[in-house]
Amino acid sequence: MKTVEFYYVRHGETLFNVLDKMQGWCDSPLTENGIKDAERAHDILKDIPLTKAYTSTSERCRDTCALVLEGRNVPVFETKGLKEINFGTFEAIQQSSHMDEIGPRRQALHWEDVGGDSYETFSTRIRNAFQKINDECEDGDHVLIVSHGAVWLWMQKIILGLDMETFRKTKEEKGLPMMPNGYNGTFVCEDGVFRLTGIPGMTKEEVAAMYERNDGNE
Repeated sequence: MKTVEFYYVRHGETLFNVLDKMQGWCDSPLTENGIKDAERAHDILKDIPLTKAYTSTSERCRDTCALVLEGRNVPVFETKGLKEINFGTFEAIQQSSHMDEIGPRRQALHWEDVGGDSYETFSTRIRNAFQKINDECEDGDHVLIVSHGAVWLWMQKIILGLDMETFRKTKEEKGLPMMPNGYNGTFVCEDGVFRLTGIPGMTKEEVAAMYERNDGNE
């Protein structure tokens, strides 16, 4: 049986995060707080025997990855498949000024009519990315993934087989941020099946219970 452990880090806080601008395929630099986010992830993962790392090609992720791995000799592979959702013409706009349009689009992952991703294009892209990553790994590998907030949220459904409403409600009930910058959690792939295994602030039993709770229809 092939088992691969994954450790997910969202890029550190960026200038566009602070300015409340839409940030998908467009980019902005890490802030001072963003650098600290990455440094905290470095400290959290310092004792994990990472064997390789995969990062989105976005600069904010590449910079975060370099900080997380500082002082370690871990091979890094950049992949466009781990990039954030493409928001099309909504890229870089002020979120607070367009929430009536952004909210429903975000919930449905519907950006294709403005030149961005649809649920189908995004889900296909990240499924292919994680399948390729897993295929390139060997049994017992410990793999760092540096990607984006919406990727982490949507992969609960698309990759990890977890009901998204359960994921949201459980984190809300625990008072945990939905998609914090920095370290977000662990998941495993056993013989081709991905499963969430760890969330900061939750026990392993609480994480496992989310699969049984089934608030929605996934």
